[in-house]
Amino acid sequence: MKKVWLWIKMSLYLPAVYISALQSRKQPFKVRFELAKAWSVMIIKMTKSKLMVEGVNNIPLKDGMLFVVNHQGSLDGFVLLAASPVPISAVGKIESNKIPFMNVWYNNLDVILFDRSSVKDSVAMVQKLTQRLERGHNMVIFPEGTRSYGNVMGEFKAGALKGAINAKVPIVPVALIDSFKALDDPKAKRVTIKVRYLQPIHHEEYQPMTIQQLADEVRSRIQTQLEKE
Repeated sequence: MKKVWLWIKMSLYLPAVYISALQSRKQPFKVRFELAKAWSVMIIKMTKSKLMVEGVNNIPLKDGMLFVVNHQGSLDGFVLLAASPVPISAVGKIESNKIPFMNVWYNNLDVILFDRSSVKDSVAMVQKLTQRLERGHNMVIFPEGTRSYGNVMGEFKAGALKGAINAKVPIVPVALIDSFKALDDPKAKRVTIKVRYLQPIHHEEYQPMTIQQLADEVRSRIQTQLEKE
């Protein structure tokens, strides 16, 4: 029901969202990001949720980092856009490109979409992610691969971190707290969503680890934050 009401409210703005996406697609990425961020802030307000952003000082000053985030619910993408003080793009599933109106914004934000069932596509995704990070882009990835709809995470797919390892860039764990309640919990009323940026893990720190050890470490740090709530 919450999702239905959000789509009804959004329907008043969808033409403007679509047109703004088309008009801005030739603008610099930072301009496209700021526009997407403004729309995301509006969407969160439509859900009557409050957004709290913590730990911004943990974000490295130099661009070119991988934000590794737990995936709670349907609003997560908008939450991350609204919260981020730096331009970000993301990695997502190819099915997302079928969402009306939103697919234009996936293109505008240079989202890397791939078929999770295809080994070839997964290898190509890692290559694209590595290249983006090497060029100084800030990228977001959800290693769970699916929504948890709660504050207990699923297992991390270690391969999701390979792009950061290849590019030797910082990994910033990000804890999304109660994000799922805004749309996916019918009993929740006015929700406070928290986005908590944790201490980055630099290449020098994770270089001695195996990729599985690194994934487990990032997951543990995020889970610890969820358990504090």
